[in-house]
Amino acid sequence: MTEGKKGPMENAKEPPAQESPNSEAQNNVARQLAILDVTSRADGQTPEEIGAMLRDAFARRGAPAAPDIWLATVARDVSVGTAYVVSREAMEEAARRIAGSLSVSTAGALTSGHAAGAGPDAGSGTPHQHDQNGLPALPPGVRRITLPSLLAEQSPELRGYLAIPPGHGPWPAVVMLHEAFAIDAVMLRQVARMAAAGYLVLMPDLFSAGGPRRCLSATFRALKSGQGRAFADIEAARRVLLDRADCTGAAGVLGFCMGGGFALASAARGFGAASVNYGMIPKDVSEVLEGACPMVASYGGRDPLLTRSVPRLEAALKQHSIIHDIKIYPEAGHAFLNDSPTGPALLRPVLKLITGAGPDPEAAADAWQRIEEFFGQQLKHGTES
Repeated sequence: MTEGKKGPMENAKEPPAQESPNSEAQNNVARQLAILDVTSRADGQTPEEIGAMLRDAFARRGAPAAPDIWLATVARDVSVGTAYVVSREAMEEAARRIAGSLSVSTAGALTSGHAAGAGPDAGSGTPHQHDQNGLPALPPGVRRITLPSLLAEQSPELRGYLAIPPGHGPWPAVVMLHEAFAIDAVMLRQVARMAAAGYLVLMPDLFSAGGPRRCLSATFRALKSGQGRAFADIEAARRVLLDRADCTGAAGVLGFCMGGGFALASAARGFGAASVNYGMIPKDVSEVLEGACPMVASYGGRDPLLTRSVPRLEAALKQHSIIHDIKIYPEAGHAFLNDSPTGPALLRPVLKLITGAGPDPEAAADAWQRIEEFFGQQLKHGTES
């Protein structure tokens, strides 16, 4: 087995040695630190190698051996790209807080539901329903489609989820972009919600070419470089919507998390409005936004790794005289527009700790109102008969 490179967790404060067995709360702390450590070193490792790394990390931290089934679930969650979703900086901060700043009892509460033997969905909140094929169950009004091959660079067999508003069109269109944890029932409810507001909505599956495990790292590389298959998939979705007879010819782009980063990066690529929701802000944001469309952006104040870059985003928008509406919600965190927690259950306590990730109904209601008003001004004005 390949041990993997040394990670930033190696120097994290270890739980004190004890003569008596650890309490369950202390075991939870040790397990969480071990998962963070392995995640920071897991890039390029197979699930089997990650499982072995986890066994070693648990043993070094004095946590009891975990059942093989539970360990395989953790290894799978790590292998699908958690190292790309949770930045190294976030993991370092998580280790510092769990090992140093938090009491054992508080840290144990953070990992409640994820002790050895707990299933992958323990403590996960609202279940994310799937059909018999393992695909997310479709809410009313949403259907699964295969997009036509329009661009040489797009994903083969590009999948998407389409929702059409009730009543008679034509309607403006929205390409909606999913978060890094792929398309699930939460994302599909967002599709249905925007359609109910009077938009043709299409969410392309940016992981169509192989699922999150095979596509996540390449998708993030595309986001960072500004080119690649993901952008071709987004453009294909835009063209599919604009080619429909029930489309007004106006199209916006709206994204969450990773999708928010793509919405920002796509703002100068043929859209009439962009909604960036806790999306990554590139270092060259001023260059990226040259010629961009009007933008509405929402961030959570408890998501500092992203929020601290918002002033650069606003400065770039002002520099290019782009119409914009940016708001930071002080009490909200990452993914606050979702109506249920998302992502691997084992990582949710860490995401909550570092980014405040999770639903915030009050902030979400205000953000949705701003999005709908902004898109209404930019995409619907002058198109209704």
